Amino acid sequence: MESIVDKKDLRFYKRMIILIILLVISLSYLAYDRSVSYTRYERIDFQSSGATLYANLYIPSKSLEFQEERPLLIYCHGIGSQRDFDLRIPIEFSKRGFYVAALDYQGHGESGGNILNIDPVTNKPALAQDCTNLLNKLETLPFYSSVNASQIGLIGHSLGGFVVLMNQALDPRFNVTVAWAPLVNFDPNRLPVIQPGYEQYIPANLLNKTNTNNLLVIMHVDDEALRFEDQALVAQNLTGCEVINITGPLFGGRHQLFSDVVIVESIKWFELNFFNSISINGPINITFIVNYIVLFITLILLVFIVLSLISYTSKFIPYKKEGPPIELVRKVTTLSKIKDKAVTTKQILKIVFYTTIFLLNWEIFERVFGFFGIFLASLNITVIYFTVKIILYLRKLREDEIKFDLNQIKTLIKSEFQLKYLLYVLLCNFYFIAIYVIFSYFYPFAFMWPSNFFNTVLAAAVSFPVYFSLELLYRKAIYPQLTFLKEERKKTMWMVIIVLFVNINLMMLTWTWAFFPSVLFMYLIFLYATIQNTLIYENTQRFSTVIISSFALIQLFFAAVVSNALGIGSALHLFVQL
Repeated sequence: MESIVDKKDLRFYKRMIILIILLVISLSYLAYDRSVSYTRYERIDFQSSGATLYANLYIPSKSLEFQEERPLLIYCHGIGSQRDFDLRIPIEFSKRGFYVAALDYQGHGESGGNILNIDPVTNKPALAQDCTNLLNKLETLPFYSSVNASQIGLIGHSLGGFVVLMNQALDPRFNVTVAWAPLVNFDPNRLPVIQPGYEQYIPANLLNKTNTNNLLVIMHVDDEALRFEDQALVAQNLTGCEVINITGPLFGGRHQLFSDVVIVESIKWFELNFFNSISINGPINITFIVNYIVLFITLILLVFIVLSLISYTSKFIPYKKEGPPIELVRKVTTLSKIKDKAVTTKQILKIVFYTTIFLLNWEIFERVFGFFGIFLASLNITVIYFTVKIILYLRKLREDEIKFDLNQIKTLIKSEFQLKYLLYVLLCNFYFIAIYVIFSYFYPFAFMWPSNFFNTVLAAAVSFPVYFSLELLYRKAIYPQLTFLKEERKKTMWMVIIVLFVNINLMMLTWTWAFFPSVLFMYLIFLYATIQNTLIYENTQRFSTVIISSFALIQLFFAAVVSNALGIGSALHLFVQL
């Protein structure tokens, strides 16, 4: 037994050494790439139209030999995104010696507010002043003494393009602007991102040649979200701005403009207008694609390290797996083999049946009620499960002529909520959360945080039925059917495959919401949480542990999604239809 334990430990150490070596390599590249672009970043908070907004300020590494002061660029992301999902602007422009401030405007990311907010002092849409208020804040910081006040620009994508177009028209300090696939012209009744009575702030009604300087619009001619003729060409007719037409297929869709050409042309535009030259600042070397690849490899390595730690830590948690008594060795005959195959086939068919019913339930509710249908479908599964369990339990009591006794419930609760299991779950979640926070601090990417406590509470109410119903499917419906597998690790591997299948189907079912980066990230968190829970269940055999684990992991990220959804407000379902 001692040698077996030693061999298991040795395999764990070898695996961890390999993962850590790979992690060091990937982190070294990210550290190098970051050092080429910026020395550090600062988290900025400020007030805008009654809400607290946040931005990341990136301090560039490169010095400009041809001038002492540096340009400043404010970046506004697209709808439903946040300031650290799209790394193209911070990486590529700070590499050119620009200060870059990536903003979470009203109702997005960590920022509070709502896109329909009106500033009570100026009586202007909040979105039309968020960049201005950020610049006001930046002007008070020590770094601003090295900013060239005549070289302040804006760049925005989609709804962010809408934001920067309004801000540049209302604030003359912004003298160069680039808008990627911007929202310029729309019917406010169909797309309510402007409150009634404020239509004059829609770019199509606001922009003209006198309040727009050095504007460049970049847009795909076959943009799947916004019509090129209604947006880019309208801006050009109003302002005489330059428009760059993008053609051909693009990774991630035509609206996202995920292309080296878009970045290169944007850099050229700013440097031409800031430095009167597209060559004085040296050659343009685009690296963001490699950066994304290494970044995702790093995240995958971190996940494998956490899962390995969870699996290894279980040996230090004293627990005893409870199960049926050991069967006596029976004589294997042809008839017994046939019976075993029949039982196995029946169990596999049950797994297919339960999974199919679960997914069909989700699909029906989603088609009828939209994205909210996922919550209702999960609630439906939960209610049906407990109704059936109660009926079966009461029937068994009646058949066995046993009276209901609260002590039975107490015994069950005592068995489920044992301190050793709870400590194990908390330790497992600590691994993930600690590594996530440390990595996000080191490299600002996908740091999701709810904008207020109310959204956290609301998220708990909405998400609990979702992951509770998922765990009912995995642990109460499917797991008991895996008795044909004698080893727990094989059961875990089967469960992971089923988890992947169910989560992929959930993603496909709600694919129209993929424009919401926080939703995509939430899918990944759900997937990770259920895989982690499978390992935890392997080592505890307690349903309570996976529910506690899901609550600890999912709530924070789901609350960030709720914050974004409420921030977009009434425009949310309409953006999905675009």
